[in-house]
Amino acid sequence: MTYCRLIYRSTCAASFMPNEDLRELVQQSARRNKEAGITGLLLLSGGAFLQVLEGPSKAVNQLFGRIMRDSRHQDVELIAFEQIGPVYFDDWDMHLVDLFDLSKYPRELFARKYETENGVVQIPERLHEVYALLLDARSICRGRPWEEQLGAAKHISPATLAGSSHATR
Repeated sequence: MTYCRLIYRSTCAASFMPNEDLRELVQQSARRNKEAGITGLLLLSGGAFLQVLEGPSKAVNQLFGRIMRDSRHQDVELIAFEQIGPVYFDDWDMHLVDLFDLSKYPRELFARKYETENGVVQIPERLHEVYALLLDARSICRGRPWEEQLGAAKHISPATLAGSSHATR
């Protein structure tokens, strides 16, 4: 069985649903993805989606076809499609990272590393920066190192996040 990674970006439709409905949609998607062997991460920044899907090529292609027909997405743009060996997003059947919902500290880290417009992190154009943003979001949300219960010693430093890629503004 051939496995692939697919990355796309899209714009939220003007009539897009509230966050609670979006979170429910992500939970439903996670259940369906698990059945299909698909894992991934959905990043929301302002009105833009960036999503990575990994799994069996046929299942990922079928899912992307449904996404392209989904009226909640506009201007769907395929960024990358590649056969893969190791997977990077196998932690989650589907996980939503809303950059606006992050606490102040990680939001500031993203804003320093990536281009922003009116306080909203922009989805990068260059492929290596897209990968960096997705991997940073994965890393930041895995352990939530900024939360108080972990203690001040475990806070992620700006140097750590900045060092995870060479994204430039």
